[in-house]
Amino acid sequence: MMKYSSVVINLMLGVCLLFLIQSCKDQKGPGIENEEVTSNSDRETEIRSTIEDLYTVYTKSDLKWVDFYNAEYELASDDGKVYKKYADSLRIEWEDIYSRYDVVLRERGEPIIDLSGDQAFHYNSFDELFINKTTKDTIENIGTWIVLWKRQKDKSWKIEFETYHAQ
Repeated sequence: MMKYSSVVINLMLGVCLLFLIQSCKDQKGPGIENEEVTSNSDRETEIRSTIEDLYTVYTKSDLKWVDFYNAEYELASDDGKVYKKYADSLRIEWEDIYSRYDVVLRERGEPIIDLSGDQAFHYNSFDELFINKTTKDTIENIGTWIVLWKRQKDKSWKIEFETYHAQ
């Protein structure tokens, strides 16, 4: 148990370090040089709204939640490795999951958000069930979701990086 906890702590520290490194880069980001400055308060409202929209779709087991991911994003796995992933592959993976399981989000924590320019780091807890459609057996999935969002040229927010810890 102790070894697993240290892996999670190392992942969280790595994500925080990644966020800090990204925060030190040009605050405007590429492609947004000539737009008016949006206040942190406005951006926090935008990202909170985006997170709520994602969860609204997710709780309906509607694959439109995958649209909140950048076409290419990165995932830090529980073994500490970072993998390049693709939204199209994520959609295929979850089509399979939804074909076999009913997914019920029982509870989620209030998102904790930290903003830096056109990036937002957020994490929250989750508690969900995967109910096998054939056997009715359940798998409980409780953990923490950690995400780095980036504001796009069209002013939408997309997931660039994620990791999660499930118990």
